[in-house]
Amino acid sequence: MTRTRQVSGNMVVVVAALSAVLAGCGGDDSSDGSAPSPSPERTTGPGTYAPPDRLCDLVDFSELATAVAPFASAAQGREIGGDPSVSSGSECEQSLSNGTTVHAFAVAQCSAWKDIGKAIGMHQYGRETAEVADSSLTDVKGLGNQAYRYVSSKDGPWKADLRLVVRDSNLDCEFRTQSGHPMNAQDLDITFAAMEATAKNLLPKLRP
Repeated sequence: MTRTRQVSGNMVVVVAALSAVLAGCGGDDSSDGSAPSPSPERTTGPGTYAPPDRLCDLVDFSELATAVAPFASAAQGREIGGDPSVSSGSECEQSLSNGTTVHAFAVAQCSAWKDIGKAIGMHQYGRETAEVADSSLTDVKGLGNQAYRYVSSKDGPWKADLRLVVRDSNLDCEFRTQSGHPMNAQDLDITFAAMEATAKNLLPKLRP
């Protein structure tokens, strides 16, 4: 009986010691396991980006060439924005074709607003007024400050018209893939993934 009591007593001491260690490990500010909150975005005043120009020198459509069809000709660019005191930017269009069944265009268009608040407002307005097919509008996380994608329902010659809209600080970019052939669900997923990769590659190049 004496040996049994001694072992039991030792077990109580060990359990108490382990409890103290575990309590000490959980005593810091991260004891609830939550991730730190991100810093709030600045929403007023001038933003990070200057108006982008010569976008074709910066955007890389190679992901879309793999996902949809090879490049069919040289990319074509132009400057956009009627009032530089409000916003201005640049556009680049790349034709894609396999020479037989697939003919498409990849387009990137980016503008920098003079004020972050205006960029936020216009981004939200575009989201609310987008002509969306089949409830396809989806928020995209981890791309700029705000991003969404959808399949457009606008009338036109396209069998598939994919849109990705990204805002980062005062910069607003729209990426389009417009195809003359229909796309099934797998085609859409692959193409949207390529568009998101294109955007992630471009944004750092536009920062000063």
